[in-house]
Amino acid sequence: MTGLIVIDESGDLGSKGSTYFAIAALVMLRPRHLKGASKLLPNDGREHKWVNTDPDNRRELLSTMSGCEFRAVYAVINKNNPDSGKHLYGNELYEKMLRQVLADAMSVLPCRDFNVFVDRSSFIKIERLRELAREEAMKAGVNLMKCDKVTSEQNKCVQLVDYVAGAARARYEDEDISIHIIEKRISIARRY
Repeated sequence: MTGLIVIDESGDLGSKGSTYFAIAALVMLRPRHLKGASKLLPNDGREHKWVNTDPDNRRELLSTMSGCEFRAVYAVINKNNPDSGKHLYGNELYEKMLRQVLADAMSVLPCRDFNVFVDRSSFIKIERLRELAREEAMKAGVNLMKCDKVTSEQNKCVQLVDYVAGAARARYEDEDISIHIIEKRISIARRY
């Protein structure tokens, strides 16, 4: 059996803009485990995500997700005042946070073999993404079968993980407690 890890981020990577940056992962055995929630996303070829969805629809989607079978992990950082005291921005910040979320996601895998799909972005090159995933898989003692970037408009699992990343960031950025709706699905939550 081959599991699946899907990853997306919320917030920007600069020193201005959002105060917080978050990356989240959904970990599951089969994408169909998110079918109930994915039905709430219109099939209109657009990218549906936290920032372009009204609060009532966000809560409805997270409530439906809470009844689905998956685990979630996320990491959130205050870019301008991290707990570590070391400011990181740009691709360096993205890579650090991605590595942590990959490691956390692999630690809660329900099986040994898995695929990783990350929302397509310019923050990391595909070769480096695969290198990080292989390194973390070796540390975790699991088998990376496939690792790729995907276009979120064409992948509902990636769209759904955006809602988790958005809710995690909004908890700190806007004092929005929507993330609590899926609390029972969250295995690891980190704040830096």
